[in-house]
Amino acid sequence: MARAPQAVNLLAAMSPGAARSSPARWFAIALAVAAVAVAAGSHWAASRPPGPSVTPDPDGRVLLSLLALGDTGEPPRRFGRDGQQQIRVARALAAETQRRPADALLLLGDNFYPDGLHESEIEPRVRANLTEPYCAFVDLSAPLSSHVAVPCGDPVHPIPLYAVLGNHDVETEDSPRLQEEVVPQYVANWHLQREPQVVELPEGVSLVLYDPRTLLAKRGDFEPFVQAVRAARGPWRILVSHYPFTDRTPAVAALRALESAGVPAQLQLSGHEHNLEIGVVEGPHPLLQVVSGAGSDLRVPHQRLVGLRFAARLPGFARVDLVEGPDGRRLVVSLVAIREFGWQLWVPTRVVARWSVDEEGRAREEPLPGAAAPAAN
Repeated sequence: MARAPQAVNLLAAMSPGAARSSPARWFAIALAVAAVAVAAGSHWAASRPPGPSVTPDPDGRVLLSLLALGDTGEPPRRFGRDGQQQIRVARALAAETQRRPADALLLLGDNFYPDGLHESEIEPRVRANLTEPYCAFVDLSAPLSSHVAVPCGDPVHPIPLYAVLGNHDVETEDSPRLQEEVVPQYVANWHLQREPQVVELPEGVSLVLYDPRTLLAKRGDFEPFVQAVRAARGPWRILVSHYPFTDRTPAVAALRALESAGVPAQLQLSGHEHNLEIGVVEGPHPLLQVVSGAGSDLRVPHQRLVGLRFAARLPGFARVDLVEGPDGRRLVVSLVAIREFGWQLWVPTRVVARWSVDEEGRAREEPLPGAAAPAAN
């Protein structure tokens, strides 16, 4: 509640002439009251003990869990930091992992707005966009970690942070190198690679992280991506990219390259669209694609997702569980939304969509927690 006195001082800061003006006086009072309410709501939400998980286990045994969100690089505000969307989503993320731990956190690009990471601001930006919001997940045992460490009110359970580059991350020429080579000197569990990368996880889950825009810039050579997909052991292959499969050039080229790889991928996780979306890609190599780009600010979708099934302009994140159930193993994706505005205290954090995909790439809608099974199409 430390920000409330600053809001109250707005009235005292008015000029004498303005203070005598009744409309101006009442406007300032209303603004101050609203600021106090937002600060109180943010403090209440942050200090509230975690309740039951908003993403209870799907039917079956959970073998592996991932958290994913993108477009998180919102520059920090000088005032109203508690209400900033990246901070509010990150708090919900930390609360969820306290209730149901995850094995890795995936950051889906646009890690630093507006034009990537600059050498002159590395420490304040790493602190504002990584160690402060995700303090529950970061490993601060790197050589320069003490320069970006912040107090953390949440229990700290470091898990790997796998990141990809977004379009804003490459606006500045040196930003990709700084994110790949310098950020790990501050955050020990940060992993970003400009070239396509394969990460092998337990239970036969392979992550393939890639940046189609960088590949296009290199005379459109997608062979490194194709080779990475083929090299992934699987059988579960999860593609991680900033760009979802749409009708735009980088995505179209990536989808063609995926088809030429000749091995199945079941899921793509991406950002870029600042909302939560689900799509089902049909064809010889079907897969489920999930947009989780609501980690900082929101926008109306401007590209149509291939096979769009669900879209919501809400802040939040995605959770992916590999589940062993009565009908075999499936990847189950839950889209979790928080309230759009900090003062909407009556709006709970909740699952707004849940879909799953099997090893053959066949996707289906799953019932939401506490709801009846959806009707068959």
